[in-house]
Amino acid sequence: MTYGQAGPGPGGQGGGQGPGQPGGPAWGPPPPPPWGWGWPPPAPKPGVIPLRPLQAGDIFGGVFATMRRYPGGLFGVAGVIYGVYAVVGAGALFAGWYTQRQTIDRLLDSSADGLPSGSELTAVVVSFGLIWGTLMVLALVVNAAVAVACTTVTREAVLGRPARFGQVLRSVKRFPAVLGIQLLSGLIVAIPVALLALFMVLTMVALLSRGDAGPWLVLMPFLFLGVAALAVWLGIRLALATPAAVFEGQRPVGALRRSVRLVRDNWWRTFGLLLLAALMAMGLSLALQILTGAFQSPADSLVVDNTDTGWFGSAEVRALLADILVGSVIGLLVGSVVQIVGMTLTHLTAALVYVDLRIRKEGLADALIGEVGQGAPGPQAPPATGQGG
Repeated sequence: MTYGQAGPGPGGQGGGQGPGQPGGPAWGPPPPPPWGWGWPPPAPKPGVIPLRPLQAGDIFGGVFATMRRYPGGLFGVAGVIYGVYAVVGAGALFAGWYTQRQTIDRLLDSSADGLPSGSELTAVVVSFGLIWGTLMVLALVVNAAVAVACTTVTREAVLGRPARFGQVLRSVKRFPAVLGIQLLSGLIVAIPVALLALFMVLTMVALLSRGDAGPWLVLMPFLFLGVAALAVWLGIRLALATPAAVFEGQRPVGALRRSVRLVRDNWWRTFGLLLLAALMAMGLSLALQILTGAFQSPADSLVVDNTDTGWFGSAEVRALLADILVGSVIGLLVGSVVQIVGMTLTHLTAALVYVDLRIRKEGLADALIGEVGQGAPGPQAPPATGQGG
């Protein structure tokens, strides 16, 4: 039976006994029509979603149900990952400040004898530039690890199985495949967009040099919108690669191909669902930023109080740095909470969109129902008719 269509009644028959049939009721109102005659039976729901083609409400209901039922596997694991990242980042920043503290003090304290030399300033810039680059690479690793954790929890939540903290934390070791997906998808989106943007800029420069750029200046905003649309189109086509890698064990290239096949003919729906999830995450981020506005650093008043003399003594410099440090710590904590919740929301949405498309295109619901009945692990690969990558 194809899921979502009317199925047979109990016992495999096309329907029950109606009025006038042997053994049927002799009086009173006729019984309601059995499932196979009037409407399909309700889809089984062993976990956070019904095992049938999903509506938008089913998907986002499943997202928030997963957040409620699996806080340890989601926020606990993400908190540990971000905690490690924060410790490493704080240690790197402290090391950078400690090694360059004399130059930084002289740069901030205008009462010191002489400004730092060019070589000293270069050393500071190079040191913190390397720290920034390292933290950006680590941020990619953190994002990949959280994506694996969220998708792993979704796989268990769909079937109503437990996803314990330790189990999810162990699954994070599969982050290299997801990291590869993120890097490859970034290149796939960036290269054609960059080439198109470069062509537009060079064309505009050539036209300006000839004095013929008037009409093209009017078209430039529309051309850049076209470049942005290309980036979004490519990004959505590749958006389900992470669930494909975690659910099916696909390699990065195979997962990207799998995403393209699943999103084909469903681009607008996928775009709308992922956009709605992103808007929810942005709204949450804005709300938390407004709530934490009271924790702004009082460093501004310190700067104003010292504008009469134009000089900073060492005590003022230390107070200024302490204020900046407190504000940075508060901002880091709030930013981490926002990042964790926002990433969790978007990754869960992508995972459930992936499940929905496989139900619609490959009849995954029947396989999941069978897995629930057998109590076996969830499917790791698509059916033979939809095998990809």
